[in-house]
Amino acid sequence: MPSSAILLLEQDPATAEIVRSVLGRVGYQVNLTEDPEEVFRRAGDHVLVIIDAVRGGRTPVEICGEIRGTPALAAVPVLCVAQTEDVEERVRFLEAGADDVMVKPFDARELEARVEALLLRFHRSRDLAPAVVPGAAGPTSRRVVVFFSPKGGVGTTTLAVNTAVALAERRPDRVALIDLDLQWGQVATHLNLRPSQTIGDLARDEQAFSEPELMRTYMQRHEAGLAVLCAPQRPDQAQLVGATQVAAMIESARRAFEIVVVDGGSTLDERSLTLFELADAVIFTVYPEIGALKALHSLLETLSDSVATGSKTSFVVNHLFAREMLKVRDIENTLAARISLEIPYDPVVYLKAVNEGIPVVRGAPRSGPAERLHRLATIVGGEPAVESAAGDAAHGRGRLGGILKRG
Repeated sequence: MPSSAILLLEQDPATAEIVRSVLGRVGYQVNLTEDPEEVFRRAGDHVLVIIDAVRGGRTPVEICGEIRGTPALAAVPVLCVAQTEDVEERVRFLEAGADDVMVKPFDARELEARVEALLLRFHRSRDLAPAVVPGAAGPTSRRVVVFFSPKGGVGTTTLAVNTAVALAERRPDRVALIDLDLQWGQVATHLNLRPSQTIGDLARDEQAFSEPELMRTYMQRHEAGLAVLCAPQRPDQAQLVGATQVAAMIESARRAFEIVVVDGGSTLDERSLTLFELADAVIFTVYPEIGALKALHSLLETLSDSVATGSKTSFVVNHLFAREMLKVRDIENTLAARISLEIPYDPVVYLKAVNEGIPVVRGAPRSGPAERLHRLATIVGGEPAVESAAGDAAHGRGRLGGILKRG
């Protein structure tokens, strides 16, 4: 049986000829059957099942439901054809387990595009399926780690991307990276990915938000073994994703992967508050500059009133300039917390990584920044955090705290 064979359940000869002609032109072999029982016998030998008009006995919705209830056919996508534009008919198909629904009369280009997209989604889903490792820890060891900063342009995406890649190299196909900087996210750029589907597309598929298998089909696979859910390609699509969708997305990803790394961006809203609530760890990028620290200080005070993040919060100082602008001791005094790690300044390695789309941990693996980023991945992976170079944090307010208070 050809690997491009499609099984069509159709009792209308005219429609059968149209489907055969359209899909045949793009290389598919369409095998026709009018017998629903034959679908169950033959579906496993095909890459796709299309269900259209069926007269007498079971309805197309019932047939779809029975296919989806057959474990041996779980990997075969099902495309159903609704006979009218009635929304309820389409909903019934989706509730029965249809992977996509199109409405008659359909355009030849629409049929071709839907088939191609559906097969791409299922193929990618198989590629991204997390490995099952004997003796591996159960769901209780799964972690969601959020990177965030109230100030943009301080390296939050760099930290999230490199951490996720370093983790994926240790645990291939068991780590996901989600770009929830929804308006201007640059995770795809940092990884040199050209996503065919993004969170913007996922937002139009309500069912996929809460079903791990469906959500994985919207992810891109990076060569490091990392599954990536990219930010929308247009900023206006950010409004399609609310706090409810964010919660469903994170919980689905948690069920599908051992570690979920999230680039949370720099906007404080209901979506980011939801992220903080669901996260097992929150990493705040600290930029050693008065304005950025004042913003972070204000954020922490706000969160202390609304979200319990204290026990799961870590701080990473990212040095963006060669000259030390503020002492780590002063930063710790201001935040009344330890700095878990410092990422050193480098005049070339970061710019080269972004411009080439090759993360530092892969493009410059022996560099000082790569060593620290690997150490950050160890922290994120749930292993003991490294000690701060500055020693024990003072819990009183030092000179820098006074500056912020006067602002």
